[in-house]
Amino acid sequence: MTDANQPNLTNPRIRELCGTMEVHRRLLNESITYQERRALIDNRALAYEHETRGIARRGVLIIPVVVHVVHNPADPSQDISVTQIQNQIDILNQDFRASNPDVTQVPAVWTDRVADCNIEFQLASQDPDGNPTEGITRTPSTLQFFTTELDDVKSSATGGADPWPSDDYLNVWVCNELRDAIGRVILGYAQFPGGPPTTDGVVIANFCFGTGGTAQPPFDLGRTATHEIGHWLDLRHIWGDDRGSCSGSDLVDDTPNQADATFNNPPFPQISCNNGPNGNMFMNYMDYTDDAAMFMFTHGQSRRMDACLEGARASFLAAPAFALPAAQPTPTVATPGAIAPSQAQGDGEIVRLRHEVERLRRDYQRAESILDSIRATLDSDAAIPSGG
Repeated sequence: MTDANQPNLTNPRIRELCGTMEVHRRLLNESITYQERRALIDNRALAYEHETRGIARRGVLIIPVVVHVVHNPADPSQDISVTQIQNQIDILNQDFRASNPDVTQVPAVWTDRVADCNIEFQLASQDPDGNPTEGITRTPSTLQFFTTELDDVKSSATGGADPWPSDDYLNVWVCNELRDAIGRVILGYAQFPGGPPTTDGVVIANFCFGTGGTAQPPFDLGRTATHEIGHWLDLRHIWGDDRGSCSGSDLVDDTPNQADATFNNPPFPQISCNNGPNGNMFMNYMDYTDDAAMFMFTHGQSRRMDACLEGARASFLAAPAFALPAAQPTPTVATPGAIAPSQAQGDGEIVRLRHEVERLRRDYQRAESILDSIRATLDSDAAIPSGG
């Protein structure tokens, strides 16, 4: 990365760290189907936020991850180590379970809003063909940078790496440099649920992925991936992306309204939008502060992620066994004819969740069929010339 393209740390007003909203707006402009899906997803999330719809899943959900390392062989450092990748997975598990050591720095006024999201991540142990894998692919590429506009890191045809099936795996691409549509270097971006499956996942620049290796301060604690996977699970930026007008919203009730993104590592409190005395929740993972300054999700954000996992990403509630590391058996003393109540309850919950996933898939397919019929009728009507 050249000095000219380094993220601008001295002028936050022209600085952009995340390309997710740019991708979101592009998809809204390109696809009526995406618009319709997003409306359904947001309506479902609203029902969870207002607690008119209850959370069905119980316990900790483990999401299988495949990391696609796209690197230039001329620079061996770009081919990041397994250790750096596993460090990132460990950080995600801490952050999404509220077990990160720095959670103790949450201001006292908001400690009751800190949420354990009951989500964990593991590198996949088998690939889509059933072969053993460490959950990491490595693809050489001579491209100097990739862009949000082209999504080129996500396809071998454009110098990147092809995704694994996005309803079974969280695809994470790691590359040397990312740029937005106007050429600014960014840290990463995600695709909200509801977009094309061939580009679904998150992309992270290697200088802000995990710890050690290529990670560079102030983005060397793995929080870029936490932020982008928050987007992948349908979280918005905490300030509502309204360019300081105080009129936008992240669609979550327990995050204070704030004017704009927060940068660097500011002191508490930071006041905007008449949100005193406590001000902005800039230590939230969905703001733009440095890695060392962000350390929490809220209960409202956790409910929004639940709405996503029980809706658009419900396939992960019944992820195939091949996508997960093999469970280690625990020695037990067998009792003929007896099944532990907890085991029976757990098995029943798994069966119920699988039935719910299948029902959601059938409902989605029916809705798609109806929408396709409506679109075909409208296209046909538009093609008939008016008389006169």
